[in-house]
Amino acid sequence: MNETKEQMLAPPPLYDLVVVDKTDSARAHAERLAAQGADEGTLVWAKSQTEGLGRNHRYWMSGHNNLHLGLILNPEQPFAIACQISLVATLCAAMAIAEQAEPMAELRYRWPNDVLLNRGKAAGITLSGSLGDVDVPEWMVLGVNVNVFDNPNSLGFDSASMRGEGFESHDRVRLAESFCRQFLSWLNRWAEDGFVPIRKAWLMRGRGDLLLQTIRLQDDKITGTFNDMDEQGTLILQTDEHRKRRITLDAFFRPDFLIAS
Repeated sequence: MNETKEQMLAPPPLYDLVVVDKTDSARAHAERLAAQGADEGTLVWAKSQTEGLGRNHRYWMSGHNNLHLGLILNPEQPFAIACQISLVATLCAAMAIAEQAEPMAELRYRWPNDVLLNRGKAAGITLSGSLGDVDVPEWMVLGVNVNVFDNPNSLGFDSASMRGEGFESHDRVRLAESFCRQFLSWLNRWAEDGFVPIRKAWLMRGRGDLLLQTIRLQDDKITGTFNDMDEQGTLILQTDEHRKRRITLDAFFRPDFLIAS
């Protein structure tokens, strides 16, 4: 197959770009840099991943020519609030995909970190980092994986890619640049206006999915259908006719955060 040379990623100036041709994962690479004191805004672009990471250090099937980013953040909010960044990033990943989408493509969200394209998982967001003794992140890595060109199907659920769904444009550099612009804008909005505008935008694509969803926590597995998301980002899951379960963002993401000694 003939390949054209890929252009260099050019994110907004507030990002400090680190490009690696091949690494275990963009997220793990960014975690190592953060642990060594790298600044907020350091953005790792891994052109190829050999051991991609999902949540709870589960394996992410990376495929070929997909998008893998790891962004170092230093939020000042308590952990439970800082985890709302996952919902911000999910919005931004979908908006970036939408810029290249075909007219009939269906984009939806699955709480709190997936983008579904025509009902297949096309993007996943992770949060990892280190927690201080006051439950405020000492640093955080936002991981972004998007199936742009390839969509491996050995993940235990249906997957989708932009190319696989017939997108005429499936450019991972353009996608990354769009995500970076959107994320800066929405992160500032979240910092200034709180979670209300994030929740409103998220519910436009996230509340109508009536398919069963299974949430895996450290010591529990909960299956039900989406009922609502409250003003803190907590999922309200309908597990049967008479019972609702509330699942908080911090319970969902905490296993990927180390407690600093």
